[in-house]
Amino acid sequence: MTFPTLSVIIPRKAQESAEAAVQAVLHCDYPQELLEIIEVLGENPSRQRNLGAERAQGDILYFLDNDSIVTPDLFSRVMIHYTRAESGKTCEDIAGVGGPNLTPQNDAFWQKVSGHALASFFAHFKMASRYKAIGTVRFSDERELILCNFSIRRDVFLQEGGLNEQLYPNEENEFLNRSIEHGHRFLYDPEASIERSRRKDMRSFIRQLSNYGRGRAEQILVEGFSTKSLLFFLPSGFLLYLLVLPILNIGLKEPCWTFVPFLLYLIPALLSALQSTCEAKNLFLLPLLPCCYLIMHLSYGAGLLFGFAKAAHCLKEQEPPRSQQVEVIIRSALGK
Repeated sequence: MTFPTLSVIIPRKAQESAEAAVQAVLHCDYPQELLEIIEVLGENPSRQRNLGAERAQGDILYFLDNDSIVTPDLFSRVMIHYTRAESGKTCEDIAGVGGPNLTPQNDAFWQKVSGHALASFFAHFKMASRYKAIGTVRFSDERELILCNFSIRRDVFLQEGGLNEQLYPNEENEFLNRSIEHGHRFLYDPEASIERSRRKDMRSFIRQLSNYGRGRAEQILVEGFSTKSLLFFLPSGFLLYLLVLPILNIGLKEPCWTFVPFLLYLIPALLSALQSTCEAKNLFLLPLLPCCYLIMHLSYGAGLLFGFAKAAHCLKEQEPPRSQQVEVIIRSALGK
């Protein structure tokens, strides 16, 4: 079998390191003469990835984060999808392939708790597939594919104009929606996984989820509202419900009915936590995961509202613009 040339693109900040990710790539079983590694330093990951793609020489682009640790056979497995027919389609119909990013076994306890929460269907719906190997190889979309473990044909990426540099995060979500509208197809392979450590503390976890919510709001403003967007408003709705709950109970003789939405949330949260506890065989997860789910949803909901408020210029403080200065470093060239 003839494998295509592959350009691995890793964006990072100048003060951060990608050495562990680079070394994992260098120790993979993919033919080194077909492999190119590009580090792109800067403050705007969307722009960094776009410039990395422009400089890349490979037929296939593979996007990783600076803390993405690949398995030795990852690239060989993924490249097979580009060279053979899948699900009744010819290999040329496959524009891109991605897989989940899993929580490393050596992560700290709190990181594993948040990893279980991110991989929960209750907490994350179909997006749980980004953090857990679920199902079989299938055509997929932005709900399951994530840019820290994602490959795409270089000509398709450039043809579609690359990532929207005004978006981060959710730049890949908008790109995938745009590309699918233009007829491109993408695969999710649950076995094409990488490892990526979770946030180390609660504050970082809250910031992560609130940024996801803000990014979703900015994505909706770029794409326009659709019925598919309704799902992402549920956390904000639940947040607003909790905020007005004390007011609803003022003066009510029998305020029990106002707690019905909370019970409808709590019961499936407990069942989901019980399932994860049984799978992980760790009783400490049972009381912690429902709390983690709630933190996830409230943080995301607040981030979504913040994103819309920011876009409407309701907030006086504006974030300083990201630096557009980018440095491209070729760590390993094709044919070497």
